[in-house]
Amino acid sequence: MAGCSSPTPGNATPSTSAPADSVPATSVSSDAGQVPGPGVPKVQNPIDTAQVAKNPCSSLTDDQANGLFGGPLPGDPDLHSPAGPACNWDGGSAHGYARVGVIVTNVAPQGLTSVYASKGTSYKYFQPLAPVGGYPAVAYDVSAERSPGECNMAVGISDTQVIDIAVRQQKSRIGSKEPCVSAQEVAVMVIGNIRGGQ
Repeated sequence: MAGCSSPTPGNATPSTSAPADSVPATSVSSDAGQVPGPGVPKVQNPIDTAQVAKNPCSSLTDDQANGLFGGPLPGDPDLHSPAGPACNWDGGSAHGYARVGVIVTNVAPQGLTSVYASKGTSYKYFQPLAPVGGYPAVAYDVSAERSPGECNMAVGISDTQVIDIAVRQQKSRIGSKEPCVSAQEVAVMVIGNIRGGQ
């Protein structure tokens, strides 16, 4: 991902936005209790997340993480994240404060229906994206405008579950690439790894 790689010297400072594992979890109830809800894309080929939930850092290989950050960077797992098992790759000052976070969500069994229901309330920013590897995706944020160089996205991997991916680009690369394109590129890797590990 060009947005996170090739560190350059400078006085980068960390972003103040929330990390991936602190993204607010939401749930939704509907009269019919059906998923997907009205206007929410259906997931045609559900993915089983049982294995990746046990080891969320397996969502990216070491080589992929190294490629994203321009050098070795181990993932930091959090099996007890409020939103579900998570892994964060935080580049710190050595990588211009670039960051990637992946959450295997387990708090709202409505999948993208829950995300869509939060449009305009919990999520002031909401933008459906092109499918990722055939899986529906949406960018969201608690603020009306995304922080520069950042993108939070939810990918529907079944009608009842999403994978959340958060990307923060290296400060020196902000503006050189749309961050949600970078997040989609990470999502392609994550989905391929999860499917391969089933």
